[in-house]
Amino acid sequence: MRWTALRLGLRAKIFIAATLTVAGVLGATLGLTSLVANRTADQSIRRALAGVRRGVQAFLAGRTASFAGMSAVSAGVPRFRERLLKTSERSDVLDQAEEHRRLLGAAWVLVTNEHGVLIARTDYPTESDIDLSRGALIANALSGDETSGAWLDERRRKLFMAVAVPLRESPQAAPQGSLVAAYAIDDTLAHQIKQATATDLVFFALDTLNRPYLVGSTLPRETVEPALVADTQALAALARDSAGTEVAADVDGEHLIGLASPIRSAGGDAFGGFVAFRSHDRELGPLRALQHAIGFALALGVLLALASAYVLARQAP
Repeated sequence: MRWTALRLGLRAKIFIAATLTVAGVLGATLGLTSLVANRTADQSIRRALAGVRRGVQAFLAGRTASFAGMSAVSAGVPRFRERLLKTSERSDVLDQAEEHRRLLGAAWVLVTNEHGVLIARTDYPTESDIDLSRGALIANALSGDETSGAWLDERRRKLFMAVAVPLRESPQAAPQGSLVAAYAIDDTLAHQIKQATATDLVFFALDTLNRPYLVGSTLPRETVEPALVADTQALAALARDSAGTEVAADVDGEHLIGLASPIRSAGGDAFGGFVAFRSHDRELGPLRALQHAIGFALALGVLLALASAYVLARQAP
């Protein structure tokens, strides 16, 4: 006999009604659980990213301090200082600067005189006699202070963290010049930090129109860069923000939540920044497994209840 031809008894009707009520309650509970799980995952990611942000800043500060310390030691050696400032042949100055670059493991090194005029630079060996005194990095070093900050190479579209120390005979003497060393903010640095933090990282620089372009990333550039460029509101807030700006991106089918922070020059201007990313989908993984188990149990319970109602209907007088 077909199901539609069965006449449901009172017990079957009550059973079906109770089953549907329970199913409705469980379904609503499952939906609410999903909503709470998404919010919980987002909050967990934000807390983790705040910690990663501090970790990245500490990593950069540690490397910068190491460069500053080693440069200060070199600048305090009279022979080294004299070879930079009192050698008439610029090729000899370049050789000395290159030796210092290799010692530090720096991307490049440059030397200026007491007026902030370029004497030699290892990555642009043909350049000299360029006035660099207007930049805060070198101006502060010529005032006697060790200084650090972002350095943007617009010609090569690269971002560096640079350290400048004064070249002088003693801590009380007037600086005779400045020594600047820089390390690159690039893919290699991003992967080093990812190993320490287990978090994907993107470094970017800002062009003259404050548009970002990637200089280092642990994520596919062709996917994450358009998402970064499109989030103009977040980047507009980056320059004045001190707690981090939230951004989002979809990479290879995964929804990523990121926290962006600026990388500033010695003068305090945002020359670029970094974004620490974590996957919303991965964070939800354990919760989704639980949701799937609850959903499967709900579907199985409804099917068993309907089967029981069918049996009761067939037995009804």
